[in-house]
Amino acid sequence: MIANRNKWSPVFGVLFSLTLIAYLPSAKAIDDNHAPVASDGSVLQGSGKKSLAASQGVNGYAGTGIMTRDVVGGSQLGVIPTREEIKSLQPAVNGKETGIESVLGADTRFRTYGNTYPARAVALITFDGGFCTGTFYGSNVVLTAGHCVHSGGSGGSWKTNVRVWPGYNAGSAPYGSFPARTLHSVTGWTVSGDERFDYGVIKLSTNAGNTVGWFGHFWQTASLTGLPSVIAGYPGDKSPSQSQWMSVDIVRDTQERQVFYKNDTAGGMSGSAVWHDRPAGSSFCADGPCIYAIHAYGLHGSAPHSDHNHGTRITQAVSNNLIAWRDAP
Repeated sequence: MIANRNKWSPVFGVLFSLTLIAYLPSAKAIDDNHAPVASDGSVLQGSGKKSLAASQGVNGYAGTGIMTRDVVGGSQLGVIPTREEIKSLQPAVNGKETGIESVLGADTRFRTYGNTYPARAVALITFDGGFCTGTFYGSNVVLTAGHCVHSGGSGGSWKTNVRVWPGYNAGSAPYGSFPARTLHSVTGWTVSGDERFDYGVIKLSTNAGNTVGWFGHFWQTASLTGLPSVIAGYPGDKSPSQSQWMSVDIVRDTQERQVFYKNDTAGGMSGSAVWHDRPAGSSFCADGPCIYAIHAYGLHGSAPHSDHNHGTRITQAVSNNLIAWRDAP
């Protein structure tokens, strides 16, 4: 009997494995939503489905503040849109036209200026017909919302004539502007238009981040509720046009793929990092601004969506993609 049981145990093992796989379609579907896609059709291997990071975060860098030869060579200092051209641009909203970013009660935003770190690592993003906000998180990569690089869903398209303006300030471009080399997002946004996967990246040809600096980022499985939430970006409702404004609150609710807060925002701030300044010695990301979500949405649907602005949470899969995009040639 023992010999007979040993004979059949490999078969039972195979059958058990196949049965287990059959009951895990939802996990595969979630992973597939993080499959990376790019505006040039290139495929980024190895991201989304397995851990690429040795830790759960990376620290930021303040930058030199000095325009070096390689940065100046990639910048177009003279290409500054006129005030009339800027005014003609419209803030980008998500592809489903739901959830315009909102001012919740009294407006608590205050103006900031992009000539020092970390404000200079926050960038105005312009493209044909619109604008958003982005944040450097490496020397040549800018994090933003998915709907700032692609209109979302299977019928959507990539944005065109995309440019990044670090520390832009109401007509002044102290660090020039940089054309996008490639745009990146994931199929959960570009195919499904699912707001839980509304994140994207702009890859540049030059290392402007070495000058303006970049933010760190981190992920954790524990709740983010109660963490400070800082959002800085370029709202379309403030004067002067394309000036940088900041709002501070705390995370009020945490879901698996989104975070919710009462920061006041407006169209144009889509793509802003949701971050807080973590002290030295903190886990995962420390001693500077550390991103844990990407702002993208205002009020819509039912609670907590109906009474909070909210954004895409940086999970392990999101972080894997961010690191792979950062490290890609």
